[in-house]
Amino acid sequence: MNTWIIQKYIGLLSTRLDKFQKKSSTLYNFRCPICGDSETNKNRARGYIYQTKGKWAYHCHNCGASMSAVNLIKTVDLNLFNEMQLENIKENKTPEELKREEFFEKMKKPKFLKSEPLKGLKKVSQLSPDDSIKKYIIKRKIPNKYHAKLFACPNFMEFTNRFIPNKFNKDALKYDERRLLIPFFNENKDLHAYQGRSFRTGDRGVKYITIVLDETVPKIYGLDTVDKKETTYVLEGPIDSMFVENSIAVAGGQMVSALKGFNKDNLVLIYDNEPRSKETASKIEKAIYNGYKVCIWPKNLEHKDVNDMVMAGMTPEFIKHTIDHNTFSDLQAKLALANWRI
Repeated sequence: MNTWIIQKYIGLLSTRLDKFQKKSSTLYNFRCPICGDSETNKNRARGYIYQTKGKWAYHCHNCGASMSAVNLIKTVDLNLFNEMQLENIKENKTPEELKREEFFEKMKKPKFLKSEPLKGLKKVSQLSPDDSIKKYIIKRKIPNKYHAKLFACPNFMEFTNRFIPNKFNKDALKYDERRLLIPFFNENKDLHAYQGRSFRTGDRGVKYITIVLDETVPKIYGLDTVDKKETTYVLEGPIDSMFVENSIAVAGGQMVSALKGFNKDNLVLIYDNEPRSKETASKIEKAIYNGYKVCIWPKNLEHKDVNDMVMAGMTPEFIKHTIDHNTFSDLQAKLALANWRI
């Protein structure tokens, strides 16, 4: 089996392995999943995956368990093992075989969300009521249907390094922390990016970190659920989009440049309610110039974004009604923007 495939699946398995650490490119250390390792010292980690003579092996210095790394993956997670076997078979197929499989794949029924990389992380719906992330989700009044699509990630940077090696260096890892993980799925239900929301107090660290796994897909949340044929509402953050029907969110950067694959006639761009922000006003001006419809919030609305409006007691239905009745384009949009900024 190819080394890169084994290393990939060791990374995927790592979310199931306590105290997992990548010591080097050919050595991994963690608490043994066979014997459970030390009962008295929860920091002891005596299980090792290592490469020897071109082969990958596993050995525990506590219980003496020895096997190939492939068999360890099979023992710990049979589903992951089966996926690894299929990927290995696919890697060795001829172009003709792959082309034929691609045709049959297109004929299959719609797919469910592919969240294999998230295995081992707890969904918000699985967290206890006193968990800090659970409390945040409830406090922000995020609809229940999203609780199973949001995750708690114990060590966000370490988790990311398993998929993008050295994305965060040793200095950055010193400030690693538990974050709320918001996954982005594309139209084929594949995970293409995710965002981590920090709860650290003070000035240290960045509140939101967005990680891109597939550079060919724009950093847009909600591609797996949006109906592009209907009016599509575009917001600045994933959480805000959870309150607006048929919406998406652009994570960072410019909305206009991220929306090239969409029909602009069906789009309504909704920026945060920041009339004193030159940056926000500049973004709205650019959207108007490029022929997009934009929402210009009423002057008597004090709240910064959709989630703040919900927190203040507004219903999603009322907010959508407000958006629809304050959406403008062309000259009307320019006039509304000028009045909004006063």
